[in-house]
Amino acid sequence: MISLLTTIAIFGVGGAVLNVALQGLLLTLVGRSTRTGPRVASGVAIALLLVALPTLGAANLLATTPQAGFASAFTVAFCVALLVLGSTLAFSALAARRALPETLPSLSGPTVYLGSLGICVLVGVLGAVTADTLF
Repeated sequence: MISLLTTIAIFGVGGAVLNVALQGLLLTLVGRSTRTGPRVASGVAIALLLVALPTLGAANLLATTPQAGFASAFTVAFCVALLVLGSTLAFSALAARRALPETLPSLSGPTVYLGSLGICVLVGVLGAVTADTLF
């Protein structure tokens, strides 16, 4: 149990910090320009972070804890994905306030939150299956 919580804390908080750093770098590089290159590169990096960190967390748990199984790996992957995606939504809402609010879609509401929860479940399953296949 302690290993599970420690893995979630390390990979989840680390992923949230990396995610916010990537988005801050995006804001610094792009500013208010309309160039799409840095936006696409940052979006790809954030998406890779969202998929890689939960998988690495689940793999770490399976490698270090002998009694851990698929359910534990899924729990770690889901919680890490939830923290990383939650930091994305929170920082995106802050960044949207900086831009022109009437030109951006709303980043809150039940549709966004349910969609995000669904993405976290899918990333959790993908991370747990991948980690379970490796170990």
